[in-house]
Amino acid sequence: MRALMALMLALLASFSSKASYLDQLELILMSPTPVIEGQKLHSKELVNYAYQTNNYELIWQNDVAVSQLITALENAWQEGLKPQDYHLNSLHSWHSKKQHTLTFDLLLTDAVMTYATHLIRGKVNPQAISNTWNYQQYAISPKKASEQLLYHVSRNSIPQGLAKLKPKLPQYALLKDALIFYHNLPERAEIALSGRVLKPQKRDDAVPLIRQKLYDLQLVTQAQSVDSTLYSHDLVMGIKKLQSLNQLAADGIIGKDTLAILNISKKQRIETINANLERIRWVENSIDDEFLIVNIAGYELYLYQQGKLSWKTNVVVGRNYTRTPVFKGQMRYLVVNPTWTVPRSIARGIIPKVKEDIGYLDKKDFMVVDSRRNPVDVNEINWENITSRSFPYWFVQRPSEKNSLGLIKFMLPNKYSIYLHDTPAKSLFGQEQRAFSHGCVRVEEPFKLAEAILADDEKWSAQALQNTLETRETTRINLNKPLDVFLMYWTVSHNFDGLHFYPDIYQRDKKLLAKLNQPL
Repeated sequence: MRALMALMLALLASFSSKASYLDQLELILMSPTPVIEGQKLHSKELVNYAYQTNNYELIWQNDVAVSQLITALENAWQEGLKPQDYHLNSLHSWHSKKQHTLTFDLLLTDAVMTYATHLIRGKVNPQAISNTWNYQQYAISPKKASEQLLYHVSRNSIPQGLAKLKPKLPQYALLKDALIFYHNLPERAEIALSGRVLKPQKRDDAVPLIRQKLYDLQLVTQAQSVDSTLYSHDLVMGIKKLQSLNQLAADGIIGKDTLAILNISKKQRIETINANLERIRWVENSIDDEFLIVNIAGYELYLYQQGKLSWKTNVVVGRNYTRTPVFKGQMRYLVVNPTWTVPRSIARGIIPKVKEDIGYLDKKDFMVVDSRRNPVDVNEINWENITSRSFPYWFVQRPSEKNSLGLIKFMLPNKYSIYLHDTPAKSLFGQEQRAFSHGCVRVEEPFKLAEAILADDEKWSAQALQNTLETRETTRINLNKPLDVFLMYWTVSHNFDGLHFYPDIYQRDKKLLAKLNQPL
C-alpha cells in the first residue's frame, strides 16, 4: 500500500513538474520575440516544433550530447561564424552549474537550430547585400529538423549531424583549412623599405622581416639567412609567388603594391575568408554535380564536373560603373558566329564616328536595321540631323573576327541581358585587373569551354565546331541539358596552384562583413 502511495505521489509530482514547465514553454514560445533570461530565441518555429515532436519533454538530458554541442558551438569560428551568436556564454554558465533546467534546455535547442540554419543557408540574407540576387533560399523543414535533432541527441552523434549540414563544395573545405592556417599565424611587425622599391640582389634592412613573413606563409623554406639583408634568389621566387597569388605582376620587385600585400594583417585575411565561406553557404544547396562559376572579383571562370573543379580560364567582367550582377542562370544554348545588336547605351558612341566617316560601318562590319531587323541603306539616312535620342534604327555587327562578341557566345537567358562570350580584344586578358566590359563576361578560351560543355554530345566534336565556325553562318547549338551558371563574387579562392586573394573591385566585402559580424 505504501509503495502504491509513493508511486502515485511521484507521478503527481512528475505531472506537476511537467505542467509547470509546459506553462513556461507556452508563455515563452507564444511571444512574437521570445526572450528567456535576457537571451533572445532566434529560431522560434524550429524550437517550438522540436518540443512538440518530443512530446514537450526536455530534449537535452544526455550529458554527452550537451558537451558535444557546446564543443561544436565553441568551434563555430572554424566555419567563419561567431560562437557568441549561439548563447555560448550563458550555456557555459548553466553547464558549469550542472543544473539541467528548462532555460538551459531551451537555449541549447535554440543554439543548435540557429547554428544548423546558418550552416545550411548562411547567417546573412544575400538579398540584403545585392538586389540582383535570385538564388532560392533553402527551405528548412521544421519536421525533418526536429526529427534529426532528436535522433542525434539520442545517439550522441551531434558532431556527425552538424557535419552533414556543412557545404560539400570542395572550395569550402579548402577555405576552412586556410582559415585555420591564418588563425595560427603569428602577428608580425609592419615592414617598411629603406627606399621606394627593392630589386633582386639588392640590400635592405627590411629583408629579415620579409623573409620571416614569407616563411610564415610557406613561400620560402628558410626563416633565416647568413646574408640576412640580401634580397636573394629564394626570396625573389617567394615574392613572385606571393604576387601571383594576389593578382600582381610577378616581377619579383617589391614596390608599393607588393609591400601593401606583405603588410595585410592576419585579421584582415581572416575576415576575407569568413566573408567567402558565407558566400558559399548561400549557394551550396543550389549546386548540382556539374556547374559553372564566374568569379567576378577573381576575373576567373571555374568549370566543375562531377563535383570537382575540372578546368578554369580568365575572364573580363564589368567596369565599376557597369558592374556584372550576381545571380544564377542556366546556360541553354551556344551561338557560333554570332551577330551583335549594339545596345542603345553603346550606340550613342558609334553615331559620332559614323557622322565623321560613313566608312566606319564597313570597317567594323556594322549594318543598320530597323525595329523588324530589316536592313536599311545607310546612304539614305540623314546623318547630320540624327542624334542618339532620335536614332530610330539599330546597329548590328556581322559575324567576323571583328565582332565584339568574338566567334562564339554562351546564352543563359536572364533579365539583365548578361551572357558569356568570346572577344577580339585578347590583350585585355594579359592585364592583372580585368574589369573592362559593359557587364557581360568575356572568356579567354571560349572554344575550350565549348568543347568541355559539349563533351557528351557526339554531334559536336572540336572538329565539328571548327567546321561550323568556318561557314561564317550564325548557328545555334542547344545543350542536351541546361548548365547552371553562378555569377559569384569571391574575393578569395583556392585554385589548382594555391590560395588566391583578389581585390574587392566592387567594395562588397565591407557590407557583407558588417552584417556577418553583427550580433544576432
